[in-house]
Amino acid sequence: MFKKNKIITIYFLYLFVGFLIYLILQINEFPNRYVFTDWLINYEGGYVRRGLLGQIIYEISKLLNIQIQFILLFFEISIYFTYFLLFLHFFSKFKINFFWLLIIFSPIAFIYPLSELQALGRKEIFVITIFLIFVGINYRNLNESIYSFIILFGLSCSIHEITFFYLFHYLFVIYMKNRFITFEKFKNIHYFLILLTMIILLYLNLYLSNFANLELIVGSYNYEIITTSSGAFSWLNLTKDSIFLITLNNITFVSIIRYAFIFLINTIPFLFFVKIKKIENFKYFNSYSIFFVIILLFIPQYLLILDWGRVIYINFNFFIVLLLLLFKLGLIDSVYLEKKINSLSKGFKIFIFVFVCLSFSPKLLVNNDLSSFPLYRTILRIIKSTIETLV
Repeated sequence: MFKKNKIITIYFLYLFVGFLIYLILQINEFPNRYVFTDWLINYEGGYVRRGLLGQIIYEISKLLNIQIQFILLFFEISIYFTYFLLFLHFFSKFKINFFWLLIIFSPIAFIYPLSELQALGRKEIFVITIFLIFVGINYRNLNESIYSFIILFGLSCSIHEITFFYLFHYLFVIYMKNRFITFEKFKNIHYFLILLTMIILLYLNLYLSNFANLELIVGSYNYEIITTSSGAFSWLNLTKDSIFLITLNNITFVSIIRYAFIFLINTIPFLFFVKIKKIENFKYFNSYSIFFVIILLFIPQYLLILDWGRVIYINFNFFIVLLLLLFKLGLIDSVYLEKKINSLSKGFKIFIFVFVCLSFSPKLLVNNDLSSFPLYRTILRIIKSTIETLV
């Protein structure tokens, strides 16, 4: 695996080392940073959305008498290691060509949390990794994929409610794997189990979560600097309407143009290089329909979440996983892909790679400007931080 894709292995190793350095450096700021308040949400005041990891860390800290920040650091390092290892495993099964380089080195793919450090250590890394695991499992029958969905989707929703926006992705995986691998007919019990799972998760996260006592949750840690108005705790108090209004008030025409530009330059390679094979009873299943559905599904997120940089990063990661699934199922016309790649001159490929992957990167919030040269800046930042730490 490592010999086959040396450039990807080296790149992922560089990213993981960079993540490791900054995760260790950031732990010195515990619990002041927003990301840490998100990890501190637990069930000590009743069921609350995003509370599962916080409760696990809280219980481990009490049981083993270890400071919470070090348990948190262990979880962060472990999940990023798993994330990179799983992606490396997926990529090892394919020939890495110019198209894959554009996808892998995209500024909204794997490097984003390193170029925008406020996104580093956020819980969405669990959401992406759990979906990776779900796609990577070889299901022997339809029942296994449905039960796996119930467990993994439920786990992901308990870690972060943004998982609800990716219900389509999970169901799409179930359908595609069943159609091309297990070949079974969906039964009423399957629809019932999926519907029941969604009802329970929506009840827990949209209704029951509203009755949690945040004072008890905050008080369970005895951190004087943390209150119910601190970081992620402050957002738990807000209604969906107020969150929508806050986001809407920060959206401008310029911000829409910025993120539309980032989205387009990173997805046009997919539209240009990828052609899906014609499949019986899949009349409208092609690159353009997938592109349209992705845009349609992502619109609600941009209306409810202020951190557009994180949203586009999560969305692109899910898109990459689905793309890997389509390749694995043999639904991508590889001859067409090679033909399109070979039609480009070496000089034009270099220009496209620099323009798409090395020139622009989104910042965290919707009202932030774009940043530039993400890979170059992360290299300098890592060298500088390492030197300062050693000194």
